[in-house]
Amino acid sequence: MRRRRAQVAEGQRYRRIGVGLGIWEVIAIQTDGVGKMHARLRREDDPSSVKTLAVSVLLDPRQFEPLPE
Repeated sequence: MRRRRAQVAEGQRYRRIGVGLGIWEVIAIQTDGVGKMHARLRREDDPSSVKTLAVSVLLDPRQFEPLPE
């Protein structure tokens, strides 16, 4: 049986799990040389704070939770 994978798209917002770890918006989706998908994120309260994470990290409920649109 195949597991259904959630999708990550530009404009989606995620909250980092834990105290004071911020809300992040997906600003780009990229695929690396071996086919792994990565999301480029910008912190809402500090737009100069940008990072890239594997999409699998964003979809891990122990690390991030999606916010309603």
